[in-house]
Amino acid sequence: MNEILRQALKRLVQYLLKLGMLQLTVLFVTVAVLFSMAIVLVIDLSWDGRLNAELEFAGVVTPFFDALLIVGLLAALLRELRKEAARRKVAEDSMRELNEELEAKVQTRTGQLLAAQEELVRKEKLALLGQVADTVGHELRNPLGVINNAAYFLQTVLADADGTVREYLDIIKDETANAERIVSDLLDAVRTKQPHQAVVDVADVIGQTLRKCDIPASISVKLDIPKTLPVVRVDPMHLYQVFWNLVTNAVEAMPEGGTLEIRAAEEPQVLRISIKDSGSGITPEQMDKLFQPLFTTKVRRVGLGLVVVKNLTQANGGSVEVESEPGKGSVFTITLPSGS
Repeated sequence: MNEILRQALKRLVQYLLKLGMLQLTVLFVTVAVLFSMAIVLVIDLSWDGRLNAELEFAGVVTPFFDALLIVGLLAALLRELRKEAARRKVAEDSMRELNEELEAKVQTRTGQLLAAQEELVRKEKLALLGQVADTVGHELRNPLGVINNAAYFLQTVLADADGTVREYLDIIKDETANAERIVSDLLDAVRTKQPHQAVVDVADVIGQTLRKCDIPASISVKLDIPKTLPVVRVDPMHLYQVFWNLVTNAVEAMPEGGTLEIRAAEEPQVLRISIKDSGSGITPEQMDKLFQPLFTTKVRRVGLGLVVVKNLTQANGGSVEVESEPGKGSVFTITLPSGS
């Protein structure tokens, strides 16, 4: 019962708070006059009409002035209630803004911590690789060089050999080149050499890369490289390695064929080169680990190619970004400083 009365009183106060001064006055005066008229009428009937006109007039007019006094008091009370409600609303708005600002800061800090953690993991892996890269890399390069020379010698002296022999010699040379590339990636991933910068035409390096990459006929290549593209000042070998890794990855992402698009564009103070494939794309889970050493989704890869891309690009003052959606391909974009 008390709860019902409390709710009813609360609703009444809320209703009164919405009324203006004139509406409030009319409401209370009307109620007071009707109430007093009802009382006077009841008394007059009870006294068999003996109540004179003066008393009836006083009985009606007196509550009218009393109602005006009550209205004034209520108006003052409602004004204070409205001020308090406005103060509470301002406080609630301020608190909500503070909460939203705090949530945004927490999300930003969380992102920064995750990025720092990923970078720490990346550096730990690079440090681990660095411990073995110097010895293993150099120890492997010597016998690989010997194998490559021996295969070349055999191809020379066995020029008249049957097709099977020549096929196996080609296999030896291809696998030796593949092993040398892995060793080079390993060394480049853990110890990026100081770039020897020179004036470079990006279109020439892209053309050189496409000539040396093994691109199947099932993949069509589209180039959008303006002739007015300015030169950049970078290490040409580094840039070639970056393009070679990205083009090779794009080709391997399209085993059933597709389209390889290479675009270049000049923007204020930078040059952006994007390499896009129409392959299977990259999942969000893979995207987070994409530039970490030893992360790969391919059977015959060790996960160093994109590490090399990132290290060499950053060593030349640039950056690398990737956009991808599963089933819709990927776009790797290299940004290099221009105007050098």
